[in-house]
Amino acid sequence: MAINKRVVVTGIGPLASTGIGKDAFWKGILEKRIGLSSRPFKIDGELWENFPVHSVKDFDFSTFNVADMAIEYMKDWKEEEPPIDLHYLIAAVALALEDSGIKYESEDNDLGLVLTHENMGLMPFLLKLSQLSYDTLKSVTGSNYSKKEFCEKLYRDCLKSGYDIQTFMTLFHVAKAFNIHNYSLFINNACASGLYALENAAQIIKCNMSSAVVVAASEYTDIYKYLWFRDIGLYSEDGKIRPFCKDSNGLVFGDGGVGIVLEDLERAEKRNAHIYAEYLGGGFHMEGWKVTTPQIGSDSYQKAIVKALTQSNVSKDEIELLCPHGVGSQSIDYYESKAITDVFGLNPDSPLITTFKPYVGHNLGGSALLETAILLLSLKNDIVLPTLNCEHIDPKFKIKLIKEKLETEVNVAMKICCAFAGYNAAVVLRKYKN
Repeated sequence: MAINKRVVVTGIGPLASTGIGKDAFWKGILEKRIGLSSRPFKIDGELWENFPVHSVKDFDFSTFNVADMAIEYMKDWKEEEPPIDLHYLIAAVALALEDSGIKYESEDNDLGLVLTHENMGLMPFLLKLSQLSYDTLKSVTGSNYSKKEFCEKLYRDCLKSGYDIQTFMTLFHVAKAFNIHNYSLFINNACASGLYALENAAQIIKCNMSSAVVVAASEYTDIYKYLWFRDIGLYSEDGKIRPFCKDSNGLVFGDGGVGIVLEDLERAEKRNAHIYAEYLGGGFHMEGWKVTTPQIGSDSYQKAIVKALTQSNVSKDEIELLCPHGVGSQSIDYYESKAITDVFGLNPDSPLITTFKPYVGHNLGGSALLETAILLLSLKNDIVLPTLNCEHIDPKFKIKLIKEKLETEVNVAMKICCAFAGYNAAVVLRKYKN
């Protein structure tokens, strides 16, 4: 087990409201083209809801270099057009591989794959929906169908789409599209999934399971996700995410996805790959209290941050740039700011602190990975982005946010996330220099 292997990032493939592909994505961020729009949802032509979302524009799946046979198999299997978030996942992998320059046409390409995407219990929902649908049908029409006959027909008609709810099927479809046969994983640790995925990918490389691993995530907003977040008071109806502010009123979804290629440093150098940064390590801690509410007063998040520093063999004073979760919720922001100040001190001048959700929205299970891509591009371009919408920072949080763009070299950065269900995570990246 070669645990001393060094792991670097050699490919980035983002697609979000700011643009598709690394260059357009970054340009859109610098120009603050956040792509916020209203999304109507209709049933039989009747408007149900209209909600703000950061939308991907001009997405054309046919332009991505994906094996036709794999795409046709996926369509035949599903017996319908694949969902847009699966298209986003595949496109993100394609963009990341193209950016990395890794050739994957051979079946023996030594690539691994780690995917992440949220799944909010669709199977129990389908069962409940089946029973409610039957009860409604029975009460309105007096149908002679038995509940068993009705549910069995629904099951038969939804068999393939129901089967594809299982996460291993998404992993199968994406791996097939890129001829990936090595060790692979699907991860769902809520909003922190991307950071868990990066750590798992790094471990795959360090254990000699693969010399390169593609990590990818995606998300597309649907009506049920919006209704759920709205009903628990976490959705910003005016379309603005205001992290750590007095007037914060919730999050706004962001469509899109991202792929990131991690690679063994020795191999990357041999093929003269462009290296964005070195992945130094991650820290993780499971709070295990409640699903939608962090445990105010616990030290779970602090433990994750400190573990990341330990695993990366860096001190807190070496962290120059910090990117928090920054969802724009008073309680979650307080929980997060407390963890930051416990580790780095009150109102710290270092590290610089900025958040990215106001640019691209909340990509849910893909958010931490998408924001890591922005962090990597910040390192590459020697730019610290300002936090948008932060005119009224709340002094009770005792942190400072970057309000104006800084052109300055940053060598070591940390991305942190406090996710639903208490999945607290932190990873450390260092600019690579030959």
